[in-house]
Amino acid sequence: MRTTLTLDDDVAAAIEHRRLKRNHSLKQEVNELIRVGLQHVDEPRRETPCFRVEPLDTGGLLIDIDDVSTALDIAEGPWRS
Repeated sequence: MRTTLTLDDDVAAAIEHRRLKRNHSLKQEVNELIRVGLQHVDEPRRETPCFRVEPLDTGGLLIDIDDVSTALDIAEGPWRS
């Protein structure tokens, strides 16, 4: 089947990069990429595990970082450059 297809610039560049690297024609590369995409398009999406940050009790060891100068004095010493 012949058709006209307009590709976004980033997609065209990625296909061209793959095509040159693999020494394929544009037709070969586009067909291969579409075949692979079609195999996976109807697969159920794997659920990404929820990322959770647990708070850490520092026992009051943290400083007020709103006072940047004092925070830098503690971290790097008062003679920092």
